[in-house]
Amino acid sequence: MKTSSRQGLRLLEVWIVFSIFCATYGNRIEKVEWHGDESQWIATSCYGEAFFDRDFTEPEWLSERGIDARFTAPDWVRRALVVPNAAHVWAAHYWTLTQPPLTRYTIALGRLLGGYEMADLNAPWDFEADYWTNCRFGACPARGLLWSVRAMMAFLAVLSGMTLFLLVRQYAGAAAGYTFVILFVGSAFLRLHLRRAMSESPLLFFTCLTLLLAVCFLRERRQGRALVWLALMGVGTGLAGAVKLNGLGMAAAGVALCGVGRFRRQGWRKGLREFLLWSAVFLLVTAFTFTIVNPFLYPNPPARTVALFLFRGWEMRDQTTHTPWVIPSLGARLWIIPRRLLVDYTVLHFPLLNGALLLAGLFFLGRSSWQWWRKKGGNPTGLALLAVAVVTALPPLLTPLDWDRYYLYPVVFISVGVAVGLGQLLILAWRELFLKPMEQDWERFPFG
Repeated sequence: MKTSSRQGLRLLEVWIVFSIFCATYGNRIEKVEWHGDESQWIATSCYGEAFFDRDFTEPEWLSERGIDARFTAPDWVRRALVVPNAAHVWAAHYWTLTQPPLTRYTIALGRLLGGYEMADLNAPWDFEADYWTNCRFGACPARGLLWSVRAMMAFLAVLSGMTLFLLVRQYAGAAAGYTFVILFVGSAFLRLHLRRAMSESPLLFFTCLTLLLAVCFLRERRQGRALVWLALMGVGTGLAGAVKLNGLGMAAAGVALCGVGRFRRQGWRKGLREFLLWSAVFLLVTAFTFTIVNPFLYPNPPARTVALFLFRGWEMRDQTTHTPWVIPSLGARLWIIPRRLLVDYTVLHFPLLNGALLLAGLFFLGRSSWQWWRKKGGNPTGLALLAVAVVTALPPLLTPLDWDRYYLYPVVFISVGVAVGLGQLLILAWRELFLKPMEQDWERFPFG
């Protein structure tokens, strides 16, 4: 009875948190501040039809796009971009080079569920024209279409929030879990970016999915099942990369966790052999998944993948020449980034408090990971959180642009760190202030 009652309470808790997330992220989706990139993402969701329909007929605005003449690449990459008689929709041009297509598929699913076909799509946004000019030329999506797509993004945001809540709750206790809920629903930054029809919500969703699979991999003691979890991690990593290229950074976390898991169980000599073999499996699954969802890569996956990274680097350098959001120097970076992360994009705008709780959270995560590695207790969830946070949250802080959406990963994992820090400190305070005095009083009781 006690076990069933405890399970019932746990299910009730999950349902309450899920309802809070749905009520927060599903509320007034149509009022989310508009961004012109949403128009481009929705317009290019026609790639959802192109992926499944061999007889796909591309819209006129798509057929007119090519590669910017200023973009340069090594000859072996340039040659791989030229495929005679290839369909233009999957040929090398701006829309296939600027981002992988999985976000476009996700948006296509959202609009199809809302009853909107390809014929209902808008044209892509022209950032050199004003809002009303874009609307006049058909670049503004219909209200219902925009709502349907944003609803899909909100749903993915809820699933991401639930995954992180369950991991934090399981790792650091109820106080930490509920703190994360408050931070996730109270963040104006997350409510804005995770509900727009852009790539942030799918990226976070597949990141959280991979994180959950990583925890399952580290917890699994049977080798066969552990290898299955590792392969599924590869699928999640490949899908995250197919949303946005920086999602592939989780491949480094996957290799690191594979090494930790194998060396911990098998020792250094036997573990090295398994580490090399299992890492190869993980990377092959990641590469296969990343490739299979993007027909642009089919003619030459290695060279065309390099082209994606080269084009993205070139595009960012080009953006720094005509945008006011450039971070001009190291001094500016050391001022801007801490302010964004600890003041501007937080729920509590107290940098010292946020910084102290974050450091506490990192300490507890690191200590628990070390204890788990030494087989002295600990929790592998902390290690998975640290590994994924390092490879996802740190690289965006090195970009030359101070664009708000680039801070998605850091904001999310700082929220996790703050929640863990506060939760663990509350547990320590409870033990020191209440449990220990109660134990001492009981020991002094004559019949104890």
